[in-house]
Amino acid sequence: MQGRFFQAEEFGTAAQNTATIIFICPYGTPTEKVRFAIRRFLREGYHVLAYQTTAAVFTEADPMILPELISQVREDIRSRIAKLISEGVTDFGFFGSSLGSFILYNCVGREIPELRWGVFNTGGNIARGLWKMSELRQVHVARGWSLPRLEEAWAELQWPDFGRLDGCRFVFASSRRDDIAPMSDISEYLEPMLRAGADVSVREVPAIGHRTTVIAGLWKGPQLVRMVRAVQPRLVRTCVLTYRCRGGTATSPS
Repeated sequence: MQGRFFQAEEFGTAAQNTATIIFICPYGTPTEKVRFAIRRFLREGYHVLAYQTTAAVFTEADPMILPELISQVREDIRSRIAKLISEGVTDFGFFGSSLGSFILYNCVGREIPELRWGVFNTGGNIARGLWKMSELRQVHVARGWSLPRLEEAWAELQWPDFGRLDGCRFVFASSRRDDIAPMSDISEYLEPMLRAGADVSVREVPAIGHRTTVIAGLWKGPQLVRMVRAVQPRLVRTCVLTYRCRGGTATSPS
């Protein structure tokens, strides 16, 4: 892993008239597993910088790893954006899934102001989401952690100071049936963005759990990006994007 906690890979060719998407994979997912989604962005003409993160961020049961991971990814994104700007690239957005969504939630605004639009593919409370995963909960309990202590340790990440977000446009993709990060949990995290001046919408994708919610969002990636790049009135709205799960389970589309 580059810098211990992540590695980055570039897809497509950067150009002055091409938008760059910062793409961060779901927790525990190598880039190879989501190449189907990256290929869909490439076919739409985007340049993609993809990040995968180490599973140790949670399996080590050390809450200090998460802020360090976010800090490392932020610094790498800043460096790569600065290089692209020097080459004449001016349009930057993002697509983050699951943990990748949470990392990017801590990148927008004052941290990386160049990220003016993007998609949060699922969203919610990071500590509560982890606590719903039995294996990860057991590892943390064994190390002496409780949910309230974990929420306290990650409070600054859960409620970042965005600064001003005027002119920024974001979409959250979610599902009522997501058992880890349900759509009902998103609203309280939209409010700080709205107060900071961002346009934010919520799009529902039919799914049967967290994994299928993430996959549905990945499959709908180009459509979600087109939505968020379009001019929208400043409000929160919800709509449904169709996605089929065959045989009660989800597999990555090819």
